[in-house]
Amino acid sequence: MGLDLQLLFQIAVIGIAAAILGTLLKQSGRDEIATMVTITSLLLVTAVVVTHISSLFSQIRAVFFTQ
Repeated sequence: MGLDLQLLFQIAVIGIAAAILGTLLKQSGRDEIATMVTITSLLLVTAVVVTHISSLFSQIRAVFFTQ
């Protein structure tokens, strides 16, 4: 259960930081950089989720395909 909360908090922190930074950059007239921040945060969240999904599949493989 702790790992699930840790994952949610990681995603939430990345999302909140990207939203705040993106808003500040858009208000200062740097729309291109704000878009790059948004894309970078999306890639970071995707990397975190893919890592955890990979770990999940490894655990499933270990449970069902042990010899």
